[in-house]
Amino acid sequence: MIIKLIFLLGLGLLSYWFFKNIKKYGIMWIAKGLLQIGILILFIGGFFKIFLTLPPYLYIKIVFFITYIWCTIGINVNFMIPLINFIDHKLDQK
Repeated sequence: MIIKLIFLLGLGLLSYWFFKNIKKYGIMWIAKGLLQIGILILFIGGFFKIFLTLPPYLYIKIVFFITYIWCTIGINVNFMIPLINFIDHKLDQK
């Protein structure tokens, strides 16, 4: 019973937080959040999916790990972070 009450209270607070932020920043706030969550799911999920299918040789796994991290950082720094900053700029204008 107490767990259901805590869950209901947490869900209510989360809903209130979403309502206040959407009211303050608009619908772009949801787009920014979904973009950030999508980045995490895409890159972390993709890493584990590919890493677990590699042959069990340590050298191959190390080379893949370094290459994947390098490409991920490059994509995030050069494409995703400027896109998120652009959305932040649009949110600050409102």
